[in-house]
Amino acid sequence: MEFLYIYLGLLGYFVIWFIIAQIKKNNGLIDIAWGMSFIVTAVISLLLSGTYNVTKFVLLAIIVLWGLRLSTYLFKRNWKKDEDFRYKAMRKGWKDHPKTRAFFRVFVMQSIFSYVIGLPIILTNLYMNEDPSLINMILLGVGVIIFLIGFTFEVLADQNLKNFKKNPNNKGKILTTGVWSLTRHPNYFGEATLWWGIVLVAISGLVPILFVGLVSPVIITLLLRFVSGVPLLEKKYEGNKVYEAYKERTPIFLPIKIKK
Repeated sequence: MEFLYIYLGLLGYFVIWFIIAQIKKNNGLIDIAWGMSFIVTAVISLLLSGTYNVTKFVLLAIIVLWGLRLSTYLFKRNWKKDEDFRYKAMRKGWKDHPKTRAFFRVFVMQSIFSYVIGLPIILTNLYMNEDPSLINMILLGVGVIIFLIGFTFEVLADQNLKNFKKNPNNKGKILTTGVWSLTRHPNYFGEATLWWGIVLVAISGLVPILFVGLVSPVIITLLLRFVSGVPLLEKKYEGNKVYEAYKERTPIFLPIKIKK
């Protein structure tokens, strides 16, 4: 029943954001809800577990750090802006019952996706009930380090981009400095990396069922690298001479230059 209670709590959280989005007439506000949704999952699953240890508290800490930072960043960027073009396109395609369609196709679907991605958090809180051993602590420490590497890339990428856009002289130009000189998509690389760190922390207890949580970073990495992240932006700048030169000297995802 714990799994059902966790999902219902998560769904309730997204219903609140659905109501806010309808008041603001902006379904794109769901992007703000994404990071915080994992904090909701972490808190509910931790409370339902009834047991507490170092692994669970470290996992909660890094989830709160990441989730709050991401949602706060997107809140500042998107709260007063018009609805994102993706959601405008959806709205135009929904001729009948647009609010009902938005509820199920955007908010309910996002709650399900968040739940699946949050599985390592849920499983660790429900099944990691012993105090960690030395080997568990070592794995936990490595996970935190990997998380911090990814988190740093994501934060610096967002800050670099924010500063770049502030300068009106950069309009129409392409950002190629800072962490953007190491990889063409440092924000996506950071996001994927920090999730590998989160999951390593989550499975550090080495309880067999925890390894199901590996599905999360695999899904996120594949989506960002091959589906909804990198490919869309690469296509957007296809044929741009400046970007083509940028591609020649900068790796697409991993900040590692491979000699041809």
